[in-house]
Amino acid sequence: MSIPAFLKKKQEQFNKKSSSKKNDFRSKCEDLLDQIKTYNEERHGELIKIFKTRYDNINIQKKKILGFYGQLVNELKSLKLKAGENIISTPVIKKAKSTIKKVVKQVEEAVEEAVVDAKNKVTKKATKKVAKKVAKKATVAKKKVTKKATAATTTKKKVAKKATAATTTKKKVAKKVTKKVTKKVVAKKAVAKKKVAKKKTTKK
Repeated sequence: MSIPAFLKKKQEQFNKKSSSKKNDFRSKCEDLLDQIKTYNEERHGELIKIFKTRYDNINIQKKKILGFYGQLVNELKSLKLKAGENIISTPVIKKAKSTIKKVVKQVEEAVEEAVVDAKNKVTKKATKKVAKKVAKKATVAKKKVTKKATAATTTKKKVAKKATAATTTKKKVAKKVTKKVTKKVVAKKAVAKKKVAKKKTTKK
């Protein structure tokens, strides 16, 4: 193969490649334009006119088609952002937000109530346990006190019994002593009488 033929072949291959790349960007531009149409038909109409008149050409320079492609990408981003803001500001979304807030508030309140109920139940149980313990201790203490009181009463009775026994013994002793004293006194009187009688007889 001669050098001119080789160079010609290379040129053809390069042209084909660059042409296919340009065609790729043209098809990409068409895809972007279709997407733009879903967001804003007016803007799509304006851009499609520009594309058809200036860029829908096989011999278009790659730099130019790339520049238009970049413009379409930015346009689509901008439309998507606007669409997002519009969706957020629509009455349906606003209502949904309000409903969500209400639901969240209700859930929070329900959770708070559940926590309070749980605390109250725990407190009640604890109070019951404490009350039971206190009652048990009080009963035990009462029994002990009653036992001690009974023991004290028994002791008192025993002391009283002993005191009564002592009094009885004292009375008995006093009675015996009185009897003995009385006997002695009577005996002494009798002896004295006898002595007086004897003296009188002697005098006569």
